[in-house]
Amino acid sequence: MGFSRTRRSYSVIALSFLTISFLCLENANGCCNVYKGKWVYDSSYPLYDTSACPFIHKEFNCLKYGRPDHLYLKYRWQPSKCNLPRFDGTHLLRRLKGKKIMFIGDSISINQWQSLLCMLHAAVPTTSGIITQDLHNHTVSTVTFKHYKVSVMLFRSLYLVDVDKETIGRVLKLNSIRNGNLWKEVDVLIFNTWHWWHRRGLKQQYELYKNKYNLIN
Repeated sequence: MGFSRTRRSYSVIALSFLTISFLCLENANGCCNVYKGKWVYDSSYPLYDTSACPFIHKEFNCLKYGRPDHLYLKYRWQPSKCNLPRFDGTHLLRRLKGKKIMFIGDSISINQWQSLLCMLHAAVPTTSGIITQDLHNHTVSTVTFKHYKVSVMLFRSLYLVDVDKETIGRVLKLNSIRNGNLWKEVDVLIFNTWHWWHRRGLKQQYELYKNKYNLIN
């Protein structure tokens, strides 16, 4: 995929945690911190062919639109004191049979969602066993691998909380998550929202924010 090294790091680390069930790795020295490590070259990468994956949005498909260098696709995350198991899409689908996974957040979450779908699609490429749906006015996108009854979902939300247009302007409501009920029946939730909180000026999606105690300009 064509996103930057920083975005790619969040994606690969998140997906690796899915593979190992979010547990730290045990070794001779105890628990291995998988956050501490570095990117290393691996000639066996990438784990999927972007041209064969139907889930990548065109704005993220750098190779299709002419990116000439491919070296960035050849890196994997290597913890300092242990080895992560190589991603196995079929194994993951078997372990999560009957479960729902949801990515909640902004474009970084979209990157992660598409990466996981492409990695699973590479392991189970039969399109007749895959269902794609957009629900709740396109707020939620769902791809279901029918044979395993595994759904991989994307919930689009820049701030997690609600932004409403009122007479005083666009208001960020810190104590309001109207669509939060959609998350309750999901087995694995992966949140990301940091990218939008530091934006100011025209890039900021709200003009005021409030909670139950006050309203602040």
